[in-house]
Parts: sequence; C-alpha cells; structure tokens
Amino acid sequence: MMIKKHITLVLLVISTLLIAQNKVPEKNKNQQKPSVSGKNSDAVSKNIEKLIESDYSIPSWTLFKRALASATISIEQGEIQRHKTAIKILKPNTIPYSVVMTINGDPCTRMGFTWYTNQGIAKGKVQLVMGKVKSGAEFKTPTLEFYADTTNFTTNYCILANELSAETGFNDNSKRSYSNHKTIATGLKPNTTYSFRVGTEKAWSETGYFTTAKIGKEPFSFVYFTDPQAKTDAMFDVSRKTMQVAKSMFPNVNFALTCGDLVSSSGLNNSEWEYEQFFATQQNIWNTTPLAPVMGNHDSSDNINFTRHFNTSITGFDKNMAKVPGSVYSFEYGDALFLAMDFEDCTNIAYLDSLKNWMIHQVELHTSVKWKIAFFHKTIYTGANHQTEAKSIIVRDFFAPVFDTLKIDLALQGHDHVYEVIGPLKANTLVQNAVSNQIISTPTLRENLTGKFGGIFNVQQGTLYFNNNSAGKKKYEPRSEAVMTADEAKLGISNYFSFFTGRFGQTGEPTFSNISVNSDSINVITYTVNDSGVPAIFDKFKVIKAN
Repeated sequence: MMIKKHITLVLLVISTLLIAQNKVPEKNKNQQKPSVSGKNSDAVSKNIEKLIESDYSIPSWTLFKRALASATISIEQGEIQRHKTAIKILKPNTIPYSVVMTINGDPCTRMGFTWYTNQGIAKGKVQLVMGKVKSGAEFKTPTLEFYADTTNFTTNYCILANELSAETGFNDNSKRSYSNHKTIATGLKPNTTYSFRVGTEKAWSETGYFTTAKIGKEPFSFVYFTDPQAKTDAMFDVSRKTMQVAKSMFPNVNFALTCGDLVSSSGLNNSEWEYEQFFATQQNIWNTTPLAPVMGNHDSSDNINFTRHFNTSITGFDKNMAKVPGSVYSFEYGDALFLAMDFEDCTNIAYLDSLKNWMIHQVELHTSVKWKIAFFHKTIYTGANHQTEAKSIIVRDFFAPVFDTLKIDLALQGHDHVYEVIGPLKANTLVQNAVSNQIISTPTLRENLTGKFGGIFNVQQGTLYFNNNSAGKKKYEPRSEAVMTADEAKLGISNYFSFFTGRFGQTGEPTFSNISVNSDSINVITYTVNDSGVPAIFDKFKVIKAN
C-alpha cells in the first residue's frame, strides 16, 4: 500500500512538472514565438540562394554574409528572422561608399572628393548646395556640380588576418572590382558652409557638409591622430570609439590630420576590406570633416589603395617617383603652412633630394605665415622601437638639417606608438632655456619616464617634434635612458635622452589631440579614450615663437 502511494505521488509530481513546463506564465504571454513554419523558412532560404553578389554593393554584401552567419539572432526569432535582418542590410550596386573629403590646394576655395562604387557604375559627380540641408530634394537645383574622373580596377579584398573567411565564405586573398571616383570642387566661397552628395541620378550618398577656410590669419583647430593600424573587428572598434569621441568633443574642428598607418596590411596582397572598415566605422566623421592624410608603411602597397582613396594635390616628382604617390602636398590654413611629407621611399636618394627641394620651394612661396608645420609618418626623432632602425637613421640624417635650415616650428610624427614631446632641437642638440612652466613629478617606468607634464615650448631657435601615441590598439614601449645612452654611437648623437623635454611614455590607451592655432601660439591637448569610451586629458602644452 505504501509503495502504491509513493508511485502515485511520483506520477503526480512528474505530471505537475510537465504541465508547468508547457504552460506560458502570465507575464510572458506576449513573448515572441517562432515567426514562421519550417516551410516558409525553406522558401526564404531558397530566395536568398537566388541573390547575386554583383547586384549589391561590396560592403553591404559582406555585411549580409556576416549577418547570415551571426549568432546574435535568438532561437525564438527563428531562422527566417535572421534572413530578413540580413536582407535589410543589402544596398544596390550603384550606391557610393568609402566617401571622404580631402584638403586639395587652397582650403578657402577648393575641396577634394573621393568615393568608391562597384565596378561598371557610370561616372559619378558631386553636387553642392549652400548651407546645411537635410534632404535630397534641395539638390534638385545644385549650386555647383562637378563630374568625377573614374578609374576601374581589381584588387585584393581580404587576408587571413581579417578573420572573414569563416563568416562569409570568402577565400583569403580573393579579389573584388571597383570604380574609383575623384573630383575637386573649385570656385568655392571662403568661410562658407556647403552641403554635398556624391553619386549618380540612380543612387546618391548620404548628405555631408563642410565649411571652407576663412581668408587671412584667423584662428582654427584640427584633430591630429595617427596609427589606428587595424585589421580585425576588435581593432576597428577601438579606432572607431577613439575617433567618435574626438568628433563628439570637437564637432567643429576645421579638419582632421593623420600621420598614417590607417590600416594594417601592406605589400602586394593587402586588404581593401581594411580601408572599407576605416571608412564604414567613421563615415559620419568623413561626411562632415575634411581629412589631411599622409601614408604610413602599413598603407604602402603595390595595389596603391592609399592613392586611390585620397584626393590630395599630388606633386609631380611624387607622382613619378614614389611607389604610392599622394603624401607630398602643402596647404596654407590661417597663419600656418602645412607640409605633408612621405618618407616611405627613403632609400631612393633622388626622391629625397626632390622632396628637400620641394620643401624649400614651398617655404619660399609662403613667407607671410608665422607657423611652419610638417607632418609625416616615419619618425625623425623617437624614443621607441624605431630609434635605431636603418630607415629612421636615413631620414634623421637627411631631413633634420633641412628642418633646421627651413626653421620648421612643429613636426607631427607617427610610426612609433608612444607619446613623446621632443625638443626644441637644432643641429642634433637641445635648444637651451626653451621650455618653461612645466609640472615636474616623479618619473614612472612606463607612463612618464621624464616625470614632466605640460609646459611652454619656445621654437624660435629650433623644431619641436611630437608624436601623440596612436589612435588604435597596438602600442610600443618607451626606451629607458640607459638603453638610449647605449645606442648613442649608432645614432651619432650625444645626450639623446635629454631631448625628451616633455611628457614621454605609454598611455596604454588610444589617443587623439585637439590642436588650436592662432598667430600667438599653438595649443595642444591630448586625450586618452578608455574601453568605455570615456576621454581623459593625458597632456597639454603650448608652442610659442618669441625672441
């Protein structure tokens, strides 16, 4: 009898559990259920199989393939919902992408534009209207319109390091074909805001806008960043977060300036997908902020992606002699002359001579400006990995005397992913009594080997060299005084560690600098951005030029 009672009790418990498992609680009555039957899911899958890659823009097809493989759609939403989500990503093959404005000549009256489409799309154009507009309807009667020069080409799309093959089914080193569109808007009015769109009557880009420079020596500001050097989603997320913080903090800077290594892969089989991601993760920025770029060693490739993506005013010798032209140009903004320079072909002495003569000529043409600012990738002076590298020594020995002769005030560098304020220097010697108003603290092994913060740097007698670390994930370590001293014989320089007159160390986080320029001073504030996207001041200093 007792056994029967136990059996009855067990059956009752099992029955209760089964009922509870199948019963929908009151609070979950509206919980989403699988949206379709297996039959409908099969129909959608068959429709997806009929889609043709060439009908859609290359970036959207990649995102579509990744969405199909995504595990972020929950089981309750069902496979068909995943397919619907993926299909919404697709854009027609006529749509422009990788849109960017670049400074090209006089920023008061000109602006360069570049964008990509799939290959075979008709020659595109840029349309401009005055003021900020919100809809395409206002472009029906554009103020200005410029047709683009279009080049068709096929290039390497992705590499093993991009980690795409498992999600997309693309083979590593697979190829894609593009049309590259470039044009220059000319005859613009100074200090005037223009809205623009690029494309064809069949498909237009998002609307962007820019403001031309003011005539004269009015104050201005720009964001300086370097070396995001990304090759995976995680790395692009870091550089995206850094630049989006910069944009949100300083939405009205006149332009952005980069010292190179925008991507990671170089050589013959480099990755166009990396450039695609650079633009896609920051397209809102490049729709509203002109860029002044130079090429880094990681941007250099036989596929000349850098040249195709950026519409700078390429000089004759750079176009004819450089492997990847587009990083040698100048422009005057406010009371400053900017000299964009490319040292990647530094083993070609004829190229270096041409670059030196070009610099001399540019300085002679712009004698009325107060500031001369050079920017480039490969460091002339550094306290990190490339200090004793053969190419760095070539660049230093050749161009440091040129900088001295031309009295370059500020040199913005890249390549070595550390933070370093160096100088002012002249003839490989520190200018005495040129630094004041610094905060001095105890040096730290990684974060600040000099223990110095801030300061006022007088560049009347020398050049200040500055590298603000990197806007990406990859970092280098600063070298100690003992290591620098041991290498002085290789460098042919004495007291090298004394050159590091400002903060010198590793932030450990991505960085960017806001630089404001007026006729009295150049003010630099560098920010770090943590994993949560929160900025913090890392250093700030002032550059003056006084007797």
